Amino acid sequence: MDSIDPSRAVEAVRRFNRFYARHTSALHERLHKSSFSLTEVRILHELAQARATTAADLSRNLGLDTGYLSRLLNNFQKLGLVVRRKNELDGRAHLLRITDEAKAQVDEIDLHVSGEAATLLKQLTSAEIEQLCTAMADVERLLSPASGEGETRLRVPRAGDFGWMIERQAHLYSGERPRLFSEARTAKTVAHFLAEMQTSTPRIACWVAEQDRATRVGAALLTADSEKQARIELLFVEPGARRRGLGEQLVAACTNFAHGARYDQLICRLDEPHEDLSALFTRTGFAPVRDESRGIVWQRDLQPIFVD
Repeated sequence: MDSIDPSRAVEAVRRFNRFYARHTSALHERLHKSSFSLTEVRILHELAQARATTAADLSRNLGLDTGYLSRLLNNFQKLGLVVRRKNELDGRAHLLRITDEAKAQVDEIDLHVSGEAATLLKQLTSAEIEQLCTAMADVERLLSPASGEGETRLRVPRAGDFGWMIERQAHLYSGERPRLFSEARTAKTVAHFLAEMQTSTPRIACWVAEQDRATRVGAALLTADSEKQARIELLFVEPGARRRGLGEQLVAACTNFAHGARYDQLICRLDEPHEDLSALFTRTGFAPVRDESRGIVWQRDLQPIFVD
């Protein structure tokens, strides 16, 4: 698999930071002619939106040094923008509340910022806006620390999802093969699936896994290998979204659908060893069967449905 030059990646991040700072005017010390700096606005905004009620909350949410934060809060209190009171449940801490005057100023800044963002977006088409939102969500997900928090869901595919699946498969599972070979093979699988969809067959399905902010983080196809056997294809979860049960959700969706579609067996073929996928299939009741011509086949027998 192709390797990434670390120095190029570092420069790409720095270049994006410079671009973003210029584009959003974030280099300005004061925002929209207010008396607040960017950091001060972020603090007041957290309090106004009730995302923080203590100094510890603010430090954690915004990544601010506690000493620096304490000085800013003391200044807010002197200006009558923030009120402190003792926490009855914890005498060592104080609860913070933004005053109505400060809340009104934050709301006004919010209005200006939203207006500027809307002006920027007017230059884009609907498709470009959707692409931008997806890209920003991907940046946020990739640069955020791994966490088990956040809602996830499975949905049916939409326009653009299949192209995204092809691209992600080429990057994640090309193995020792050239990426173009992996991409061509995945594209052939997707083309066959889409052709089957055109026949209105009820025995194939696809799911896309999403996290908060509609970020795509995984997918799976279920196709018909034969009349009695269904096959899971293109199953993947993005590296940063693993260890959260998304793989189990996708396999469970495939299993339940195959059971309802009256298949007797569900399989997945792995041309090359994949430790994560092998562990996933073991956890979800599959057993490995070696196929000399096709690598390893993971299979699971499905209980028949009896109807009186």
